[in-house]
Amino acid sequence: MKIKFWLTTLMLGLASTAQAAEFELALSKDTAAIDILADSAALGSGGAELSVGALYNDADDLIGHVGLLVRGVPAGEQPFSFGLGGRIYFAALDTPDASVGALALGAGARYLIPGNIPMAVGGDIYFAPGITTFSDGDDLLDLKIRFEADVLPNATAFIGYRNIVAGLENGPDYDIDENVHLGIRILF
Repeated sequence: MKIKFWLTTLMLGLASTAQAAEFELALSKDTAAIDILADSAALGSGGAELSVGALYNDADDLIGHVGLLVRGVPAGEQPFSFGLGGRIYFAALDTPDASVGALALGAGARYLIPGNIPMAVGGDIYFAPGITTFSDGDDLLDLKIRFEADVLPNATAFIGYRNIVAGLENGPDYDIDENVHLGIRILF
């Protein structure tokens, strides 16, 4: 499909200009996902994070995103952090032979668990209603929950659950990913 080629080209182009601070790889029994994250220093504004990522599943579906999330800590020294932002999604779905594009708003939260080994529990949710979903899509939901632990000074391991569902105009909702995954995040 032409859309897969253009999506891959876009992802590689953005990744090369992002001056990545983190690389993340997550695998499940049916999916492989990569994310490249640029920290606020690379963007020049405090607390912002640029993300570029892609997910491929065993049904030959490919979904990519480009996003910006502004993270912050509530007043005082609390172990919570919150974020608000948005993402643009592009998906080439093979099984229903559809393509979906979406502009989604999202939020994230993270709780740092005190201890000798830095650990955290967190999650993100992004939703695009019908008004900001185009092509063959009707809406899109991306939900991610995880537990992570710093195993090395520059490496974090995690286990989590991710659910990406695309509502299609001429069919039922389509699960792109609904799996438990294991992964690593490496800081540069």
